Amino acid sequence: MRSLTDLRRQAAEKALTHVESGMIIGLGSGSTMGDVFFPLLAERIRTGVIKDVRLVPSSRQIEFKILEEGLEAASFNQIEYVDVTIDSADILERESLTAIKGGGGAMLLEKVLSSVSRKMILVLDERKIVDKVPPGFPIPVEVLQNLALLVKKRVEKALGVNVKIRTGSGKVGPVITDSGNAIIDVPLPENRSLDWMDDFFKNTPGILENGIFKGVVSYAYVGTSSGVLELKGRR
Repeated sequence: MRSLTDLRRQAAEKALTHVESGMIIGLGSGSTMGDVFFPLLAERIRTGVIKDVRLVPSSRQIEFKILEEGLEAASFNQIEYVDVTIDSADILERESLTAIKGGGGAMLLEKVLSSVSRKMILVLDERKIVDKVPPGFPIPVEVLQNLALLVKKRVEKALGVNVKIRTGSGKVGPVITDSGNAIIDVPLPENRSLDWMDDFFKNTPGILENGIFKGVVSYAYVGTSSGVLELKGRR
């Protein structure tokens, strides 16, 4: 039986077919990107298979990976668009290709990347594919650090759910994002759609961004025990 890393690697190989020389490439965050996709990309750059690319990281994690390889990271302020962004997701709806992202805490900059990308590709394993995101699934929400408790209470009152301020295993206190903000994890209520939740988050002062990515995925490559499943979006 193939490991999850093997499933992700075969999906990452498919995603690499969208990367060409001369491109501006956006890179999402998380273990699939840092440990699976990026090493494959870096190898192709080192060996000259892919040349003259600019890499735009969505987090310090990926920026450090780029620099460790002796490659150059481009900042958001140095680009106007991205040819293709490769990313992953916490969970993905099979038909709509609506994704929940932010388990790694970088969804704000990942969403900025998606908004300027001509094409967005996801790399996943089969465990992360569902027909519908189930009630109770945590939606990451990035909030202003000094308003985290206020926003938490307001969301709990409005939705009737127990919201958690995310804390880190390697530090005491809340997780602080690369942009200096806090993250709260909001369980999807039984009677609310992702569209409704997205609108609610966007209209709640103190919330900077949420982990619902809809209408932005071009392709998703899913590693399965029987091969790579390709899901095509409308974008």
